[in-house]
Amino acid sequence: MQATYRAMLRDDVAPALRALGCTGSGSRYTLPDPESWALLGFQSSRFNTREHLTFTVNLCAVPRIVWESRRRAQSQLPLKPSPGTYYGDFVWSWRLGHLMPVDQDVWWDLNEDVEATDVASEVVAAIGAYGLPALREHLRTGAAGRPRRALG
Repeated sequence: MQATYRAMLRDDVAPALRALGCTGSGSRYTLPDPESWALLGFQSSRFNTREHLTFTVNLCAVPRIVWESRRRAQSQLPLKPSPGTYYGDFVWSWRLGHLMPVDQDVWWDLNEDVEATDVASEVVAAIGAYGLPALREHLRTGAAGRPRRALG
């Protein structure tokens, strides 16, 4: 399933996210903004098998000036944040499922019984309807919003 997952990200998800204004490839994408980091990343489960793979989508945003200030105080921080890492309340970070009407962790499944293109379409639709609007709202307001949900 790893090969199917990588092909789905490359062939279906990446072009669709680029059409929505994102840059990036593989499992990491950026919503370009000169003043903030606005990122989304795909996280696959550590319990995946050859026959079954699950993944979710993490989002984060932080003003670049805030990130650089924190990096000066905490030298272990990377040059840019990762959407799957919790850094503290100074970074707005969410799992996509918590931005959706279900307001809970959502993990998508890939296995031989599902079409990867159908899964990709569902995920991209959720990102377009809930993830990117939430990122854009955070960029517009700069508000931290609700606290982060568990990375699990």
